[in-house]
Amino acid sequence: MIVFRNCAVLLVIASICSFFYGIGHIHVEVEPNACRMTYMFGEPRFARVRFSANKQFPNYGLYYYYEGVRQTLDPLKMRMTGAPVIFVPGNAGSYKQVRSLASVALRKAREHPDAGIHLDYYTIDYDEELSAAYGGYMYHQQSFLKHCIRTIAALYGQTSPIVLIGHSMGGKLAQSVLTDTEIGQHINAIISISTPLDQPVLNLDAHLDQFYREVREVLSRTRTATQPSIDTNVCQSLHQKPPSEQTMASQKLSAKLDNVLLISTGGGNRDLLVQAGLTNSQFNDLHAMTSAIPRVSLSCDHLSAVWCLQFMQVINRFLFSITQRRDDGTVIFSSNKQRNMHSAVAHFVKPRIRQQSLMKLQRHSDWHEEHRLVINKFFANGLRSHYYELIGLKRQERFKKLAIEALNVESDENWLFGCESHRHNDTEVNYCEKATPLTHLIQRLPNSESDPRSIAVLDLHNLRKTYEQWTHLLLRLPPGSKRTGYNLDIYDPKERILDIRMPRWYAYGRRTVVNETLQGTLHYRLRIADLVEPYQGLRIYIEPEQCLQPNYRITARLCVPWAAGFDRYQTLTSPDQKPGLYVNVPTLMPRHYNTTLNPVMLDLYLDPICRYRISYAYSYADALSRIVLEFYGWLPAHLVCVLLIVLRKQLDKFQEAGSFKSLRPYVGYFQYTSLYLVTGCRLFKKLILNLNVLPLPEQLDYSINISIIIHCTAIGLSIAAALAVWLALTLYGNAFHRLALRLTRLSTSSSNIMLSIMTHLPITYGILTIGVALGACSGLALLLAFLFYFLMLSNAYKDYLEDYLWQKAANLLHMATGSGSTETDQSTANNEQNEQSLMPNNGEISSTEEQHQQPDEDKADRECCVGLQNFSFHITLLLMLLMLLLLSAPASLAWLRSRRHGIVLPDPSLHTNIVALGSLSLLLQLRAPQKLRGYWMLSILLYLGAGIVLLYCQTAIYRLNSVIAGAYAVLAVHQSLERLYLRLRQR
Repeated sequence: MIVFRNCAVLLVIASICSFFYGIGHIHVEVEPNACRMTYMFGEPRFARVRFSANKQFPNYGLYYYYEGVRQTLDPLKMRMTGAPVIFVPGNAGSYKQVRSLASVALRKAREHPDAGIHLDYYTIDYDEELSAAYGGYMYHQQSFLKHCIRTIAALYGQTSPIVLIGHSMGGKLAQSVLTDTEIGQHINAIISISTPLDQPVLNLDAHLDQFYREVREVLSRTRTATQPSIDTNVCQSLHQKPPSEQTMASQKLSAKLDNVLLISTGGGNRDLLVQAGLTNSQFNDLHAMTSAIPRVSLSCDHLSAVWCLQFMQVINRFLFSITQRRDDGTVIFSSNKQRNMHSAVAHFVKPRIRQQSLMKLQRHSDWHEEHRLVINKFFANGLRSHYYELIGLKRQERFKKLAIEALNVESDENWLFGCESHRHNDTEVNYCEKATPLTHLIQRLPNSESDPRSIAVLDLHNLRKTYEQWTHLLLRLPPGSKRTGYNLDIYDPKERILDIRMPRWYAYGRRTVVNETLQGTLHYRLRIADLVEPYQGLRIYIEPEQCLQPNYRITARLCVPWAAGFDRYQTLTSPDQKPGLYVNVPTLMPRHYNTTLNPVMLDLYLDPICRYRISYAYSYADALSRIVLEFYGWLPAHLVCVLLIVLRKQLDKFQEAGSFKSLRPYVGYFQYTSLYLVTGCRLFKKLILNLNVLPLPEQLDYSINISIIIHCTAIGLSIAAALAVWLALTLYGNAFHRLALRLTRLSTSSSNIMLSIMTHLPITYGILTIGVALGACSGLALLLAFLFYFLMLSNAYKDYLEDYLWQKAANLLHMATGSGSTETDQSTANNEQNEQSLMPNNGEISSTEEQHQQPDEDKADRECCVGLQNFSFHITLLLMLLMLLLLSAPASLAWLRSRRHGIVLPDPSLHTNIVALGSLSLLLQLRAPQKLRGYWMLSILLYLGAGIVLLYCQTAIYRLNSVIAGAYAVLAVHQSLERLYLRLRQR
């Protein structure tokens, strides 16, 4: 048992250290910000659009963006001819964030005035409300957004659809308006930027949870939902394919909602606020990460996503591509979703190049033919004319793959063909009269700040089988003064496609995949099995062993087979580059998915000038940092679970009054038994799923390692919190007293009187705080309750500590003078005096009880710490009250902001907070805890509460309010019933 206890203690310490190690390495994957700033060519101006909804929403506003014009414009009095776009800001977002998007659109329209196409950008002012923290804002903002859409639709006419662009929570608002079919018919497309679409980052209140649930339920009936299955493998194609016209025509859905194009984008590893896996939705038509978007190819943090020039240009290019100009000069967005979808794929995923027909070639040009497997050919000074190179398709059977790269070739240049060769009669040189372009098979790979790499990886066996008349591949390099050339690598796929497995977390050290590549190698593919959870981190090491030149570049492409749109590219230029090449997945693998058949793909496009050593290892820094980023929201639930278990232990054993242990209010916090509950709840969850008796718990099919690390961290935080409260009780009671004076605006004498009343008659404590909760805000009531509760404990602890020290000094003095009084008698007398000084108002009750109790029971009561003397118990209650206060903080901030405009917002935790305040005041009135019977039943209920927390509250954080309030209520009911039972028995 001692060995097990020591192992548990080591596990707790190791888990706490691991969590804080993850916090210290939270930027291990974050790349430098490569976004270029967007500048306005004129002074940005905002013209307010006034309409009837402004009276209903006085703190909101709709604005039209324009530049370079000093006079004030009114869109309602003008003839608006552009295609309307509404920008919806997100959590704490400003309406001025539209400047980058709108300025790029204005500049693009001025650069091409002949086309006559321009966009009219509108933006919404939501008063920078914290919509991600308080769900009550979402319904108000959604209602105002609908009014804005109706107003703009009326201004432009019913035939001019609107595009919505939402950033952060604004993207969720834009998606939510589709639940109204009347509004949905005015929407052409919705683009969400770094938006948690299907679930919030932190589910802090019931209104936010209800908002997400309502949107999901409506869209599931009116939109096409796509969920990954065990057969999903998006890595089999080079890009996402839009639905065909036949498939779209066969869908039996509401055309008013299903014809809206939904596009979502994520910022990548620089966005530490919204994780990549949250930015996709099952109702989307297309998803893309900024690091994989052509002409962007970088990661954006949460704020730079609205001003990154490269990203803003891509969005506006797409919007311009789906517009059309009518005969009257007005511009509208095309209602052809199929055409819009093709354009979206071309701009956000991969430029779509149609397979072209045969091309005639010059017969007497300079033709060459190569038969080698590996070729690296360069022309340092460029070419004066086209250069033609024939590559034979007839190779040994095992050489099935061909990788070829053209250097410094424009993206619109046809440089790779397939053809049937002929032999020239005079020169006996092979040539092709006609050739078929293979441009659609070429990949444009990001290459850091340089031009993208043009690479094609072809299957020679399939080419020979599909085009039996072809004899050669043709490479045609265009003339120019730049350095040009090509790299060719023909290989056996068995040597280049390597299968590896994700190492276990306890597997330390590197594992070598390739000891040394051959010179001229261009392509390797790693197939990674067992990489199934977002927290797993794999570090890939690519070390150059020997290079012909000092500078090299390697492009890595990561594809997750069950997560469409999450392709990731990274360019490596040195072995010590930061960040390194880390491999992880954005979302949890679907159930019953086979990663051996459908592994995660990592394509390595090497620079052929070097030989490389390729190895891999489990990355603890990456794994722990991702645990912090992905699962920090579980901490409140595990902390409440720990507090409930600590409370149960404190009720199980009372400390002896006057002893040194009674001075330590952290008694019960140094425990590890709550770890049993973590494993037990995982087993119990499987039982619930099989029996279908209780409500379904949260579907969190993650490794138990995550739960253990989070739970042990919660144990450490509970210990730190208890010690902090202990120090604050001892040292900073006066500071809290001054804070209470400022909040209540009471004088020192008035506050002393009120504190004395609450100490002697705690029921007034509950009446006051409940009155504040009903009249103002429950969060404010919790703050007052916390301050006064803290002051009560601080005064009681100081008095108890002072009496303890005086008693010890008196004992030492008596021992020195040889006094016959014993320490026990003095301690007993002191305890009686201390109890009377703490609670004089309950003197009648105590004296009445003493008349009917046995002497042994009275002695036992005097020897145990009860009431406010049980400091460890009350510190736990104080920490639970603090948890309620923190959980109610977003609603309290919303209440404070809404007072300026006279808006009444719902308080999602009003009832639970009233229950907690009333129960706490009753516990103080009853001088809880007392040495009573029935604590075994209370222990069972606290265990059940802790289990409920782990099963139902890890992501639904708002449910913790009910559990904490329930714990207070159970304690109050137990103390009341047992005290009533004792009185009835005494009579």
